[in-house]
Amino acid sequence: MEQPNTPTQLHAETPPLLTKAQLMTWLQVSKMWVSMQLANPEFVERCVADIATPGSSRQTLRFSTQDVAEYLGIPASGTPKAPTAA
Repeated sequence: MEQPNTPTQLHAETPPLLTKAQLMTWLQVSKMWVSMQLANPEFVERCVADIATPGSSRQTLRFSTQDVAEYLGIPASGTPKAPTAA
């Protein structure tokens, strides 16, 4: 049985997707900051992906590093990179 793609298993051309905890670590922000951003429709539209199974009643939010960096004005060199296959 094939396992679903996790954020680190996505194609190389896809920007890395981060969990909420990873986003907080990268940006060094609090849960409150993330909650405030999730209340901002523009941030959600531009930066958030729900990778939950279609039809699921629960959300599984991931944050695109490229989109978050563009939204916040962070240079591409300051974004986390996807791990390379060994």
